Amino acid sequence: MNFDVATYEAVMKELEQYLVRLKTSISIDIPEALDKAKSLPFIGFIVGQIELLEYFANLMIDVCKWLIDKLIEILKGALAPYFMYVRSRDWNDVRDSVTSVQSTIDPNNLPAIRLWKGAAQMSYMRTATTQSAASGKIGDIADKIKTTLLVSAGAGLAFYIGIALIVKQFLSALALDIALLAAGFTAAGGVMDFLKTTGITTAQVTAAVAAIGVIVTNQATALSDLEGLASDNGTFPNGESGKPSWPASLASTFSDASVEGDGESKWRLN
Repeated sequence: MNFDVATYEAVMKELEQYLVRLKTSISIDIPEALDKAKSLPFIGFIVGQIELLEYFANLMIDVCKWLIDKLIEILKGALAPYFMYVRSRDWNDVRDSVTSVQSTIDPNNLPAIRLWKGAAQMSYMRTATTQSAASGKIGDIADKIKTTLLVSAGAGLAFYIGIALIVKQFLSALALDIALLAAGFTAAGGVMDFLKTTGITTAQVTAAVAAIGVIVTNQATALSDLEGLASDNGTFPNGESGKPSWPASLASTFSDASVEGDGESKWRLN
């Protein structure tokens, strides 16, 4: 999916609220529901009912604690999608700049190439050709980085949207189970229903984490491809230091600035 800043901010706020609700459930809602259930007149007459109530309450608390720990762990990477999006815009600016340079110095777009003749024309054409190609290479790299970052940002946002939906579903089920606990309805079927809800939530969270893991792996592959593209120095010849550098301007071939004379000037006009 595409990354949207407003959606991202809304999802992060939603997850923060869910964390607060889970913590409140542990510290207030579940203990109060247990106390209320224990105070019911008929509870003491049912053998083992108080123990079952306590087991049910402790089970809900343990599951909420597990989910809180998992959410905190997941939210450690919450800023990544946003910064990927921001950096993708930076690389888009880089691409726009260098592709503009590429077009500007394209030999096909330079009127001087058509006006000059002789050595100056050939040198200028070679310089423009190699530097235009080098600009294009940087543009290709910038475009691929931008695309990779955008895809990663979108995937990250989709992941957190999915996590928020899972937690929302769990909190809805938890609210019902807390109400049942407060009313003293904790038959084995009720416990089993909560365990089923817990199992579904755990499976969904695990699946979501596995899915984002696959995406991260794919992006690592994309990064490797980018490194290969960046290390391809075909458009960046080795300079005096022996390392790839920007194509030379061949400025020495333009030392004769005259445009007329004995027919030997390097700057002769057509």
